[in-house]
Amino acid sequence: MNAKSEKLLETALLFNSASEIERICNFIHSEVKRRGVRGVVIGLSGGLDSTTCAYLCARCLPADQIHLFSLPERDSSSVTHSHAQMVARALGLPLEEKNLSDIFNQLGLYDQVSPELAKNRPVLERAIGILRWLSGSPALYPWAQEYAFSRRHGFLGWILRRKLWTYAATTEKFIFGKVRTRMLVLSTKAMQMDCLMVCTTDRSEWSVGFYDPHGDGVGDIAPLCHLYKTQIRELARALGVADEILQQPSSGDLAAGLPNEIAIGLSYEQLDRVLAGMSLGMEDAEIAAEAGVKNSVVKSIRAACKLADERRSMPIGIKAGR
Repeated sequence: MNAKSEKLLETALLFNSASEIERICNFIHSEVKRRGVRGVVIGLSGGLDSTTCAYLCARCLPADQIHLFSLPERDSSSVTHSHAQMVARALGLPLEEKNLSDIFNQLGLYDQVSPELAKNRPVLERAIGILRWLSGSPALYPWAQEYAFSRRHGFLGWILRRKLWTYAATTEKFIFGKVRTRMLVLSTKAMQMDCLMVCTTDRSEWSVGFYDPHGDGVGDIAPLCHLYKTQIRELARALGVADEILQQPSSGDLAAGLPNEIAIGLSYEQLDRVLAGMSLGMEDAEIAAEAGVKNSVVKSIRAACKLADERRSMPIGIKAGR
């Protein structure tokens, strides 16, 4: 890695928090006005992204136009739930809570995952570790996505699809069912209240497809989709977000408070540097050296980004004839 390449990466991730806050606030305010709606709806999990969105909205909209919803369920982390309550108090905004456990139960999302298993983080981390060992890839999520969408074949892919499909399907239903149901509740609330639904997904997760296009990728505005996770942490610090939230590992809050970085297989610092290098057109070897990862990891992140682009083009249809 030469000094010039290193300087390019630093520049790509550098931004001015104050001016960015102003820019995002102007965007939120102008969209609410342009659409002629009564405000915004935010699913406040207590995590970094949703908290940052709430703080930004509180800067540019009247309190009566901001509607915060907490959607806990059987497997929710008590820590992030308390963080959501803390954020609402800090902003002086009401927080409406709706427990989704009954809905999840009716949909069968809990059928094959006991509460004991869902809260057993060592077991979940061990299972992820086994998959990582089998795959030979430290960047687990991109690898898993390629198998899920039949981009890889081979012996392990055959085992996963033919022999372990029952377990894979249960996991898929458990994870994506929760995410999609949450967003259905929020989007319905937004429609009923004549508000914009805020999508809180960030650029890091959006780029590699670490979200569900039918779930947490849904919304009317996405104030953070142009910023990497590490940039959002800096932005949140400038907004005055509490240290407890800044230091809490980001999580989808689906089971045992499992951090996203464990599922992804990379730290957000590494992922953001890889993505920044890719955006600059750098070679894989240069990116790997600067981000502190293997060349194969950079290659898998590129594949994940390509697959994420394909997923965003769905649904796929037939071109109309003349």
